[in-house]
Amino acid sequence: MFINNKNNKGVVLLSVLMIILLLSSIAAFIGNKYFISLKRFAYLEYQTQAINYYRGIESISIKRIKDELEANKEYLPRNHPLLNDTFSYEANGGFINTSVEDVSNCININALVNLINNQYKDNEESIKRLKKYFVLKEVDEIYIDEFVDQAIDWIDKDTDPRANGVEDYYYTGPLANPKHYSGMRYFYNITELKPLPITNVIGWENINEFICALPINEQPYININSLEEGDGILLASAFENLSLEDAEYIIFNMPQEGFDQINTFFNNYSNIDFGDVYTGIEFTSNKFQIVSELIADDFNSKSYTTIYYGNNKNGDILSRTYNGI
Repeated sequence: MFINNKNNKGVVLLSVLMIILLLSSIAAFIGNKYFISLKRFAYLEYQTQAINYYRGIESISIKRIKDELEANKEYLPRNHPLLNDTFSYEANGGFINTSVEDVSNCININALVNLINNQYKDNEESIKRLKKYFVLKEVDEIYIDEFVDQAIDWIDKDTDPRANGVEDYYYTGPLANPKHYSGMRYFYNITELKPLPITNVIGWENINEFICALPINEQPYININSLEEGDGILLASAFENLSLEDAEYIIFNMPQEGFDQINTFFNNYSNIDFGDVYTGIEFTSNKFQIVSELIADDFNSKSYTTIYYGNNKNGDILSRTYNGI
């Protein structure tokens, strides 16, 4: 019987190559899974460290802000080191940059109502300010009224819709996805305005830029001293007759050291028609945002913490937002 050795050698070689290919595939698969596991472990370690670092930075920043406010209770200009300095701290394998921003000048959507005897009542002055803001944004009046009524309906505790508002029948109806109920509370985050049916009509960019959601019950105000170039619409919306052009002129010509008295401010611009005021006028702030960024070799993340110094002056945390962890 004749056996072809060449054919046998070819079969053996082919088998060996297939075994090598199979082993290589297994090794590559295991190696890839191992690499993914290492990356996941590294990310989880970074995530834990980042949160701990951010909480530590919060404590340092809260004390620093409190000390500055106690030293300058009635006066916080935009050139103050608290609002301009960036602090850096070393971290394992990286560093953290931290800055403080004044967030008192945004238009707080929750200020449309006042909480009185556990009931939400319309805050007429804040409603007028929001309406003027949207007029300056060139939003149609009918849409402005819908936005105001829908926002208040979302906050208030009754189930009766306002003239241009909506209640649970809309949010649980066939067009709602996902279905939910109105909040019957303050907005905690500005993104909670997105489900309002009027939001898409007005445009998110007209809402997100200068409107905020601070879940506090206090009379709103603006800090004249911390207004910056580009904030003209915030100043103009605070006064009945103040034009956007005059507001931008005021901010551009405002002294870096700011003002410390309301009469000094008005006397400095005595040729400008302000009209009635729709919000409080202050020269300091009690609401801040701590912005921290942790930069490491393989990962970056950011933390946004909103701090409110109310009657207890301790620095209450209103919200925390993390990006990248």
